Amino acid sequence: MKRIILLLAVAVGFAAATSCGGGSSTQSEKVIEVSVDSLINDASALVGQTVRFEATVDHSCMHGGKRLTVFGNVEGKTLKIDGTENSPNFVSSLKGKKVEVVGVVRKVSGAHVADCEIDEGNEVPEIAYVVDCIDYKEL
Repeated sequence: MKRIILLLAVAVGFAAATSCGGGSSTQSEKVIEVSVDSLINDASALVGQTVRFEATVDHSCMHGGKRLTVFGNVEGKTLKIDGTENSPNFVSSLKGKKVEVVGVVRKVSGAHVADCEIDEGNEVPEIAYVVDCIDYKEL
């Protein structure tokens, strides 16, 4: 009887681990290649998706290295990249350099993107989109 209970417990544990691990690894392996301009123009269709794109760094926040602002070809429009616990810190020497970013698109309140870069008189949007960085590299 003890063997049956032990085998049943092992089987249930294995099934739970397999179903959880299988779902998360599939999600993390699926990366959508996009342009930074398409994200800047309309990121709403990609909320929750993992994306990879290239962009030029406009600003790297010196207050902890966990925020990056990037731009593409659309003049005056930028996209915020938030660092996460697992992502490497952004260094200030990235300004003006091209980077490749992999991250998850997230919808946030406009107040989330208002920071030291917002000039007086610029309106803070009601809704904004950021990318939670999984990894990045300088190109």
